[in-house]
Amino acid sequence: MVDMLHQNGFDGNLFLAGINKNDDFTKIARHIDNNKEFKYMVAIRSYTISPQYLSMICNSIDEISPNKIQINLLTGWIKDDEKNVGGIVGDINDLSDTIDKSNYMIKFLETISKMEVLRCPDLYVSCTNKFVFNAAKEHGKKVILPYSKYKTGEYDVIQNKTIVSIGPILKDNSVDKINNSSCFIGHAPMDSEFFTKDEFMLFLDNLYLKGFEGVLLYGWPVETENEKIISFVKEYKTLKFGANIHQ
Repeated sequence: MVDMLHQNGFDGNLFLAGINKNDDFTKIARHIDNNKEFKYMVAIRSYTISPQYLSMICNSIDEISPNKIQINLLTGWIKDDEKNVGGIVGDINDLSDTIDKSNYMIKFLETISKMEVLRCPDLYVSCTNKFVFNAAKEHGKKVILPYSKYKTGEYDVIQNKTIVSIGPILKDNSVDKINNSSCFIGHAPMDSEFFTKDEFMLFLDNLYLKGFEGVLLYGWPVETENEKIISFVKEYKTLKFGANIHQ
């Protein structure tokens, strides 16, 4: 999807973590395009790889195409079909509870920040609790903050080091938004919300004016919303940047 996303104004793509799929680093290294201003962000669970080896991989891809690879570090929510795969040596694994995984993430951030030989990768920490958030901030790492956490204002964010993650469900007008939102009560993910297109444009403008680094968009439900989001991004980028949208 990279070519299509780039043509529609996206600046990058997040490649999701998953045990039951092939390695994203290998695919990116093979297909990365030096001619595109486009970032390749790989999500990875911290307990599945060492800080040292993660840095080695990113440094190698940087030699192929500088400043294009990014890492989204996760504490490790897993799907039901991943629970019994195994393959982790150590005290923390897929079946560990969220507190243990968060504590491991905090140690991971401390370790990767102290490495002297290898350059640290361009790292974004997904923060769903204050302990991991504070560790990321302490070590100067950038964060991906869920929209539900952004709304509460409980996190002392550094705007230019923060990406807000959100799944907008876009409607053409307020009537459509009200009529449709009642159908999804109790079913939508925490970080999804109904917006009219104009409302979401204002939301993005507000993030930009506050100095946030960016926004990570996902479609929910995928079968109906992905295409709408891609179309919206092209419309928004064309409106804001005109001829400078990716061609």
